[in-house]
Amino acid sequence: MNNAIATTALIITYLATGILHFFGFDFTYTPVEYKESTECLANPYMGFYHIYGYTLADNVVYADAEDVPNLPDPEDTAGERLALIQINLLNYRDRPLTDDALAQLDSILAAWSGTDYSLLLRFIYDWNGTAQNTEPQEIAVILQHMEQTASVYNQYADHIFSLQGLFTGNYGEMNNTKYGSTENMQALAAKLAETADPSVYLAVRTPGQWRRITAAGNYEELAAWPDSPYLHRLGLYNDGMLGSDTDTGTYMDGFSREEELAFQDRLCLTVPNGGEVIHDNPYNDLENAIGDMRRMHVSYLNSAYDASVLDKWKNTVYTGSGPFNGISGYDYIRCHMGYRFVLRSSEILRDYDLMQSSLKVTVENVGFSGSYRSFSFRLTVLNTETGETFLFSPETDSSCLSGGETAVFELPLMMETLSPGTYGLYWQTTDDITGEAILYGNDMPLTEHGYLLGTLSVNPAQ
Repeated sequence: MNNAIATTALIITYLATGILHFFGFDFTYTPVEYKESTECLANPYMGFYHIYGYTLADNVVYADAEDVPNLPDPEDTAGERLALIQINLLNYRDRPLTDDALAQLDSILAAWSGTDYSLLLRFIYDWNGTAQNTEPQEIAVILQHMEQTASVYNQYADHIFSLQGLFTGNYGEMNNTKYGSTENMQALAAKLAETADPSVYLAVRTPGQWRRITAAGNYEELAAWPDSPYLHRLGLYNDGMLGSDTDTGTYMDGFSREEELAFQDRLCLTVPNGGEVIHDNPYNDLENAIGDMRRMHVSYLNSAYDASVLDKWKNTVYTGSGPFNGISGYDYIRCHMGYRFVLRSSEILRDYDLMQSSLKVTVENVGFSGSYRSFSFRLTVLNTETGETFLFSPETDSSCLSGGETAVFELPLMMETLSPGTYGLYWQTTDDITGEAILYGNDMPLTEHGYLLGTLSVNPAQ
């Protein structure tokens, strides 16, 4: 047998057995079993939320965070990581916000920043469906309020996921407002984009409003203007989700439901979308709901409204493929809102020509959406005998994992630096802002080093 054939046969043998031989050592990699769990993950920026309301007024003083009302009860909000905070400015509809009002706002946000919640923040003038009577008479007042509130909430930008609306409309939903013209919406949105910290997402109520504000017909048109303040920042919030063919008036301006779903399917790859489901009807029957929410890339939903729809999901069984077959539709949706990363496989690759090795890790996002906020990935190689660690990080972040996407990471391994022994290979994903470790939908524990991918044995060659 000639040398080339013999070498090839040897390589094939090593690959088949999981043994790699080089640098005078044998390397054996044994991956763990990658099994998907049905656990709902309490990760940031996704899931169900409750609503908490505050009215700003003079002479309201909170001595400390514990005095701030309406903070969440852990028993009522178990597993929730988002909260919708509504700030009513009605008392100042005809004047600037006072120092007292701004101090109250600061106290509220300071208290919430001490929790594990990320905030959906909405400024409003109306809680009763009477915005025409409660909004300021001049747009200049709203613009001033935008500047004033930004001076406070920007201090807490790391805790704010998205600003909903333009301060206008019934319940802050941009309907029944004196300021619904294209000119007014563009002025308000421009001020909000200018004053709000760039890390905070913005959101408007309908795709039609998005088009008028951006002067773009879709994501591709907006992307042609890379300097736009709305690119990769202006998303949607849909408080009429799945309520009718038009999502109770969300889809208008001559666009069909199919066209608006396709619009969201592309736009919301880069900006978040969420809201509340309403009105028990065929559009929110479980199969329809799951299909549409995947296309909308829904990250969050109101946990209390509409109870008739939520109860319908609780009493409907999910019958799709995979580990969730047989659980309630409610739990399926709860576990798939936002992102849900699942480890699928890992293997060590060897380039015998270049004398290089690498680890290939495959991760699938089975959730409805991406993370939007940037997460980083890291591989830790741990010597189980000495405790010595080697760290490796891919150059990409979580933006490669939109809802339904699979990413393959290949990280170089300097095998020649490893002494004989046994090594655990661990995979960890962390939020770039908080450093929090992100939970995966795998049936395995999260350790201080991450999730165990497999075990590498290094032994002198025989």
